[in-house]
Amino acid sequence: MKRKFSALISALLCLILISSTSVNAATKAGAKCTKVGITTVVGNKTFTCIKLGKKRIWNNGVENKNSSEEIIAKALPPTSFDNLFERRNAIPYTAWKSTAESIKNGSSTIKNFSVFLGPKSTAPKYKTPKIAYGLVSQAFYKYKTPENIVVIQYSKADISWAENKVKEFVTESEYNELNRNENGKLISSNCQENDCYGAKQVSVRGKNGTAFVLQGVAYQSNNDPLAVARWELGQLDAHEFFHALQRTNIEEIQINEWPTSWINEGGASLAQNLVMSHESYSEYMKWRKLDSRDLYGRNTTITTKFMESFLDLKNNKDYWRSVDNYYAYNLGSRIMEIFVALKGPGVLLDIHKETALNGFDAAFESIFGLPWSKASLIVTSTIVESFQTGE
Repeated sequence: MKRKFSALISALLCLILISSTSVNAATKAGAKCTKVGITTVVGNKTFTCIKLGKKRIWNNGVENKNSSEEIIAKALPPTSFDNLFERRNAIPYTAWKSTAESIKNGSSTIKNFSVFLGPKSTAPKYKTPKIAYGLVSQAFYKYKTPENIVVIQYSKADISWAENKVKEFVTESEYNELNRNENGKLISSNCQENDCYGAKQVSVRGKNGTAFVLQGVAYQSNNDPLAVARWELGQLDAHEFFHALQRTNIEEIQINEWPTSWINEGGASLAQNLVMSHESYSEYMKWRKLDSRDLYGRNTTITTKFMESFLDLKNNKDYWRSVDNYYAYNLGSRIMEIFVALKGPGVLLDIHKETALNGFDAAFESIFGLPWSKASLIVTSTIVESFQTGE
């Protein structure tokens, strides 16, 4: 009896497997199906049986999204600091989505754009910076854009050439002021002893809206894990042009307080990834995670005590200077990501301008409706938890 029962079970299993295989093999758009409404997954598509006239056929199928991304996309977005911690897993997606929508709805307002490459320099792999600049302009299309953009790219061998090129656009006194602001190293500070990896954006106040981007061009890789994103995918171009927007939108106001470094650099670092990854959330998350790769885990350096000091702008206005200056970039971008998730990408420029005009505390409360002293506690717990759990 046991043998007959086992044989029966085996036969049934075999029949099911054969049936399942034949159904999947036959499932394709337009093929016959048996019952309207049933679905089947083949490859990365879900097909549904529909009625077309008198026939029952499989539809064209719907491509299945990555399951984790689909879950995040359906998660409730944070709407205020009251539910920020509870809905923290949706912060990056909400910030990314709002930026992608802004780019979709906007258009570039760039007018005059020039790129100059040193005679002894090789163009970076990302040879069309205007694309990156244009996407940044689209994302922030409601804000003022510099009238003239001058990009000067140079290797170690072209430092003197780059200095002379800048002088073609400014007076001697204006050049001296720019050079003085950079401690006498306007051009050379983008280079180290043997190579150039840095870039900076500078502007002359009142100079008809001209923004300069001075970009060192490397001979070889410096093993930066984000080198592909920065040098080959246009993130460096987007970063520097965002600085131009920051400066342009405060050009005509009396500066009351210079925005802290994590607003300046954190905003630009976040914008470069949000904008250049606007077509792919997974791409955004890939670079986001790589940028903070050393900060994750239960033993993260980003503790409650650290964050409280980092965010205390009264007693530690530039706390990052006493630790690792890169915290202004990667940790700063996480703080600014929270702001964007709550208010959209425009808040990156709003908080920068309002801080310059009225000071950070007044700026923050006018935008978010509560004091920074209260909000910073929620920001601290949210960020510490995200790094401890690897989010």
